[in-house]
Amino acid sequence: MTLHRGLIARFIAGNFGIMAFGDIYFLMALYLQDVGVTDPRTLGWILGIYFAASTITRPVTSILIERFAFRPIMMTASVLCLASGAGVALAGTSVPLILIFRALTGFSSSLFVVGLTTYQTLTIPEEIRGSSFTLSSAGTIAPLFAILPIAEWLLRNGHSFLYIWSPLLPAILCLVVANSLPPAEDFELMKGNWGTYSDIFRIPASRTLLTSIVLFAMTDAIILSMGGLALEKGVLASSFISSQALTGLLIRVFGFRVMDRIPRSRIAALTFAVTATSAIAITFVNSNTGMVLWGVVYGIAMGYGFPMHLSLIGDAVPERLRPKATSLLWFFMAGCYFASPVITGFLASWLNFAWAFRIICGVILLSSPLMYRQFLKTFEKNSSFRKIDNQGDRS
Repeated sequence: MTLHRGLIARFIAGNFGIMAFGDIYFLMALYLQDVGVTDPRTLGWILGIYFAASTITRPVTSILIERFAFRPIMMTASVLCLASGAGVALAGTSVPLILIFRALTGFSSSLFVVGLTTYQTLTIPEEIRGSSFTLSSAGTIAPLFAILPIAEWLLRNGHSFLYIWSPLLPAILCLVVANSLPPAEDFELMKGNWGTYSDIFRIPASRTLLTSIVLFAMTDAIILSMGGLALEKGVLASSFISSQALTGLLIRVFGFRVMDRIPRSRIAALTFAVTATSAIAITFVNSNTGMVLWGVVYGIAMGYGFPMHLSLIGDAVPERLRPKATSLLWFFMAGCYFASPVITGFLASWLNFAWAFRIICGVILLSSPLMYRQFLKTFEKNSSFRKIDNQGDRS
């Protein structure tokens, strides 16, 4: 860990920068209302197009990463973040221009985050890969505490101009991080030998990992519908969301070394079993205290579960397939953020939000023992083959 401390610090900064760049725009509806864009459908499109562009372009990002060196690609992504952020600020009240530049922010942030994750899976040794992802992913949560309150203060106090230009600061941080990354020449020389997406689906361990990330991400994305459940129960959604986020951050900062000591493939299914259980449990509580307590339980599993699934990429596939595997994992994760509120909303309109949570997370909980057996079956069998394949990649 000591030898890679500087590199992990860059990963933390990069994750913080790219997530802050996207998170600031969570409050964009308030800004748009201040400048006169008030139609709810228009606001929905402006907010949603970022996630749509980020999702559909993720399979393409791996192809770009494979064809070009990591640092130039990530620097290009950072420059595009700067350009798209400036474009949104300069667009004023022109909805077509805002939509174009918001789509570009989605693509550029997707290119950066897939590039950074792939670089980390290729450069960090297996023995510390788990702890490195746990520690570096703390940067993905920190903007919720460090940046969003400042952004909201700017909007509430009439500083809309400063707010809409503020995403350029984390974009500059991304550019600094990208420029500071050491070249990964050993991996960039493998051009033409990166394999195909079909190669990934031929590997049983890879199929297991992708199925697991869908189940895990669905329990994560359920938070998007927390407001509806909280309204039904008469509690505060923030009591659960804030407690789980703070717990997840503390876990990643102070408990990151645990990830190097536990068998990741044996624990992965447990993480979404716990998050699913917590999401079901809050449908039976009627107090903010209960929401906080279950938020802490949820946060412990979420704090380890997200970096655990990222680190399992290196355990599931050889080096030559990691760019595409990383893209697929982020693609499926983003897809769950689209699908979850749609499915939850449909079930809630038929029943209510409580039963929607119970049905979705109940199915996930019941599937966890099967996924546990699949991890045992595919990853233990995969380990010997992966070592042979990696040796072939190096030769």
